[in-house]
Amino acid sequence: MRSNPVGFALSVGMALIAVLFGFTLLSAGSLVGFAADDVASGPAAPDKPVSKDSIMSLTKADGAGPALSAEEAARVAAGDALFKANCAQCHAVNEQVVGPALAGITKRRSISWLIPWVKNSSKVVASGDEYAVAVYTKYNKQQMPSFALSDQEITSIFAYVNAQPAPAVALAR
Repeated sequence: MRSNPVGFALSVGMALIAVLFGFTLLSAGSLVGFAADDVASGPAAPDKPVSKDSIMSLTKADGAGPALSAEEAARVAAGDALFKANCAQCHAVNEQVVGPALAGITKRRSISWLIPWVKNSSKVVASGDEYAVAVYTKYNKQQMPSFALSDQEITSIFAYVNAQPAPAVALAR
C-alpha cells in the first residue's frame, strides 16, 4: 500500500485550520459584548462552577428557543472545540459511532455522574455502577479513554451537545 504525502499534509493542514478556528471563536467569545446583568456582578470567574441548571438551560429540544447570551455562546464554542478535539473520534451528537450518540445525555444522566465518567470511565465501571457497566457491555467492552479535562471543560462539552439541533425527521409519503 502506498502512502500519499500530499493527502496527509492536506489532512493535517485542515485539522490545524479547524483547531485555529475553534481557538479564534473562543477568543472572540470572551471579547464580544456583555449582558446587562454582567455589569452589576462583574466579569464571570473562569473557574466558576457550572450548575446542572445552566447546562440544561442550553438545551433546545425543539430546535427553537431563546438566543444564547454571549457567555453561553462562548461556553458552547469552547465545548465545540473540546468535543472535536477529544470526543468526535468515537461520538457524534445524533448518531452512534464507536460509542453512543450523545444527544439527550444530560437527560439520561446527571452532570455529577457524567463528569467522573468522562474523567475516568473505567473507575466508574469498576465501582459497579449499573448504568456504567451496561454501557461498557453494550459497546463490546470498548474502554473509553480517560481525559484530563476540568469540570468546566466537561460541562462546556455538554453545553455544546445540548445546543445541537435534533436531526430532521423524514416524513413518509
